[in-house]
Amino acid sequence: MKKWMLVIVVIILLCSGVIWFVQHRYFYVQPLSEAQAIRHIETIYNGHVTQVEKQGNTFEMLFTRDDVKYAAILDVTTQQVTDLILKEGHSKLLLTEKQIRQMVKKEYGDVESVMLTDSIYTVRVENEEIQKYLTFDGYTGELLAEKKVEPQEQPIEEPIITEQQAIQIALKQLKGEVDSVDFEETSEGGYYLVEIETQEDEATFQIHAVSGKVLSVTWDDDH
Repeated sequence: MKKWMLVIVVIILLCSGVIWFVQHRYFYVQPLSEAQAIRHIETIYNGHVTQVEKQGNTFEMLFTRDDVKYAAILDVTTQQVTDLILKEGHSKLLLTEKQIRQMVKKEYGDVESVMLTDSIYTVRVENEEIQKYLTFDGYTGELLAEKKVEPQEQPIEEPIITEQQAIQIALKQLKGEVDSVDFEETSEGGYYLVEIETQEDEATFQIHAVSGKVLSVTWDDDH
């Protein structure tokens, strides 16, 4: 009976040794040194560590970010921050794009675009009466600058093909006398209507004022 108990004890000790080896080999995390802990906090929070104090398995570290002081409690074995405390100053939060749009719409009307650079919002407002660029503090919403934008008039595109050139293009299609020439404006540059008359025929040629291409020919059947 004692012999079996001894065997069981040996087995338990062996199993315990195996379990410890597996945990140490595959799950054990090497505790952070002070230098590693500082680097860990500065990387995560993009701040500057000013003071470190070790208490058992934790580091209590003071760090600053954007002129605000925080205290972070870091577990050296799990490498996890277990607590983060605001020590001094006020934590700053940027206004959201939605908040900026709502604020501007009340005062200036519809918002065309919003762009954030660093902590500054640039907003473009545009309607029938005004076109402006407005810049706001991204934290407080304070209006920093206001610039009026002069609307740019779209240049009227002059015909490349002159009236005389349009007549010559039409005469190449039909030899005769020019009865009339009219110009019609379009968003694509316009076109000429050149009416040519002969003893037997009468036709109207539609000629593109930019390319000079004959777009259509209309024959007068009553001639």
